[in-house]
Amino acid sequence: MRVLDMMWILAAGACLCAAQEPAREMPAESPAAKVVESKEERDARMKWWRDAKFGMFIHYGLYSGLAGEFKGVPGGGEWIQCNLGLDTDTYAAETLPLFQPAPGCTDAWAALAREAGCRYMVLTSKHHEGFALFDAVNSDYCSGKLLERDIVKEFTDSARAAGMRVGLYHSVIDWHQKDYDNTICPDMCYPVGQAAMLKEKQIPRNHAAYQEYLHTQVRQLVRNYGPIDIMWWDYSQGNLSGEAWKAQELMATCREANPGVIFNNRLYAFSGFDPSQDTQALDFSRGDFSTPEKRIPREGYPGRDWEACMTVGNRWGYHRDDHMFYKSPERIICQLQECAAKGGNLLLNIGPRADGSIPEGMVDVFRRVGAWMRVNGEAVYNSRPLQPDALDLPEEILASVVWDDIYLFLPKREPGEEELDYVLSIPANQVNAVYPSILGQPDCEVTMERVKEEETPANDEPLFYLDITIPAEAWHNAVEGLPVLKLGYDG
Repeated sequence: MRVLDMMWILAAGACLCAAQEPAREMPAESPAAKVVESKEERDARMKWWRDAKFGMFIHYGLYSGLAGEFKGVPGGGEWIQCNLGLDTDTYAAETLPLFQPAPGCTDAWAALAREAGCRYMVLTSKHHEGFALFDAVNSDYCSGKLLERDIVKEFTDSARAAGMRVGLYHSVIDWHQKDYDNTICPDMCYPVGQAAMLKEKQIPRNHAAYQEYLHTQVRQLVRNYGPIDIMWWDYSQGNLSGEAWKAQELMATCREANPGVIFNNRLYAFSGFDPSQDTQALDFSRGDFSTPEKRIPREGYPGRDWEACMTVGNRWGYHRDDHMFYKSPERIICQLQECAAKGGNLLLNIGPRADGSIPEGMVDVFRRVGAWMRVNGEAVYNSRPLQPDALDLPEEILASVVWDDIYLFLPKREPGEEELDYVLSIPANQVNAVYPSILGQPDCEVTMERVKEEETPANDEPLFYLDITIPAEAWHNAVEGLPVLKLGYDG
């Protein structure tokens, strides 16, 4: 992920560009390489992903063993090599002995994803540090050569056995591979120590060779590990974007292996942090879905597919202090509700330790989200947003639609309201032939009464409302105190 720990931006020049050369122009994109598909074809390809709504993200790599510090010096999570300006030799000497994935760790990830109610999983096959979690055919800097373990193979087998769709995150930038030329975009973050080492050893950059290196690894991933359902690229900036990666050719390689593959939009410059980009249209030839990071767009992205990638704490990779920032299960559930109500997906991250184990507090959050999903998942899976003018709802209530049924995500009660019934008034002309109920609570009696507005301007037709009364017990008995009201179509 392109996440900088802001406290480290000024540390020892870390995260400053190692080269100050002017940006170099890259070749223009060839429109002939783009694939054109009809709306019907695209909708069919995207359907499983739109229906899934909830996925697990896994950030796992050499940085996991450092747990946030290098030889006692704090430096953040998966960006620690860049944050502290480490060359790859120094970094690898410290991290490789620590990185010892336990047998069966990917089975535990998949089991937790299933228990949480996730429908797909995305693993970092290679993060920016350049270490590949598979037996790369063109590099010794990989788990296959150095650990005799193909973590990607173990992951894909575990995920599929648990009924999950499979996605791979793959970094298009690389702080290890010597040909990678960060000077094409001087603003692109790069470890200052790595730049100094390459200069001292007089190792030239060769971007064309790096393009081939990148394409060879992606070709291996999509051809050798069964159908890869999602390719989750990260990240592009300035002139290191699009054709700098031969993006259209890269996506064509993936489509040849699996015509149904889905791409995020990060082969091209996009900031998941910048709300000003929320109104930009998504060019489907450049990716299938947008990727707001650590945030949910205020209005969603109406008319296009999107996925909010979120952390349980603050970090993506494992950090020993991240438990202090873990979000509550209630907050995560509300994020999942918000994504569903606004037409997006939630990709929720775990950062395993170096042995592949998941921190206990993180496991607890996922399990409690899963308990809520087992009762209320029908309001999330296969859902679409309720049209804005369909119901006049209070601002604090979000809603989703599945076929003809409407689901209202009821808010947590405020202190002092716990014993009060909740009355929801909806204009009667907006609701016809519905049966109200609370998911998972068949004995909770929700009543509905048609009432006339008491004060109506003279000569106006009287206004009628449906008052839906939800008893306080709905909150007492709800998982995590978050009940869902179903307005089932009764016609």
